[in-house]
Amino acid sequence: MNVKRYIAKDVQEAMIKIKSELGRDAVILHTRKIKSPGWKGIFKKPLVEVVAAVDHEDKPSISKVKQEKVEKAPEMPKTKELDKGKDQELTFLKEQVNSIQETLKLLLNKDLKIEPIITPSTNNDKKSVKVKDDYEKVVYDFLLDKDVHPTVAGSIMNRLRKQISISEGNRTAIINALKGIIKDCLGDPDTIEKSRTGQKIFVFAGPTGVGKTTTLAKLAAKLALLDNKSVALITADTYRIAAVDQLKTYSEILGIPLSVIYEVDEVESVLDKYKDMEYILVDTAGRSHKNKEFTKDITELLNVFGNPEVFLVISLTTGYKDIISVLDSYDFIKDYRMIFTKLDEASSLSNILNVKVNTGKPLSYFTIGQSVPDDIEVADSNKIVQYIVGDDDGSSIQA
Repeated sequence: MNVKRYIAKDVQEAMIKIKSELGRDAVILHTRKIKSPGWKGIFKKPLVEVVAAVDHEDKPSISKVKQEKVEKAPEMPKTKELDKGKDQELTFLKEQVNSIQETLKLLLNKDLKIEPIITPSTNNDKKSVKVKDDYEKVVYDFLLDKDVHPTVAGSIMNRLRKQISISEGNRTAIINALKGIIKDCLGDPDTIEKSRTGQKIFVFAGPTGVGKTTTLAKLAAKLALLDNKSVALITADTYRIAAVDQLKTYSEILGIPLSVIYEVDEVESVLDKYKDMEYILVDTAGRSHKNKEFTKDITELLNVFGNPEVFLVISLTTGYKDIISVLDSYDFIKDYRMIFTKLDEASSLSNILNVKVNTGKPLSYFTIGQSVPDDIEVADSNKIVQYIVGDDDGSSIQA
């Protein structure tokens, strides 16, 4: 990794130097204000010190690679085999622990009130369950086939049994009841317009790669161009230089002002500049949710903005266990709305239901592509109901 220190009159000048020398993939490690050198420096404007780094992997020569392969060849098969066995064992154990944790969380959720009517059998087949009659098993399996989490499916079954007699086998009645229960579980969307009165500040949080910046730009465009609202953008995502450039491009296209903050003590002056704006949308750094530093950074940011409203952005291409891991890492944020992105790339939509039941947090928006501002829509529970149950008349439910 190549690490360099830059001193400039302001952050913008330092960023230009960094981009020129280290490229767009450079990572900002540290920024601070320093006094100008010499005793006269106390009367001058302070300078800015920025430490940046870029990871350049040295590629070995072909001859060196061949030599290393020859030297390591006898030991590689055995090493790989041992590593593979260890990895498989660790993966299996992690999956078992995660599964137990997820089940306990859902069982402890007061809203679920799950009764022990569906009990796993002794084998490992997730569809092999002991139920009170054949039709209950068929309906339960029907939900599992749609990627509904087993515990969520169990909760739905409990509610279904209270509404209708499943054992009678009225498939149309079962389907209609399922639609109503799933729609009720998803609830009504809580959009950006349904926020408190006065100036509205929204912070977009979430792990790296979920599409926070693009989603923010879509909502900014909707507010400014379609709803004729005054909007300002702030980005605290200075971890990668390219992130600032991306939002700057959107702000120029949309004609919306943008400010970049590098430290939390800059927020007050920026908010004062935008005091007449109706909406302020704040982009945050997309670091891995496993990075413990991000918790401190986001907590400080939320505090300095004065209890803003939060959108937690989640990609639907992420697996359920990883989504739960993300939600666990953001549990220090008590109130937030959920935006699910990349519905057009996802193989299943059922994790929206699974996560909604797990968290109880309101849904807000879905994104269905990269186009700004078109590919965003209010979270419609009918879309998820349609995916899980569809126009099924009950013909797929056979005892």
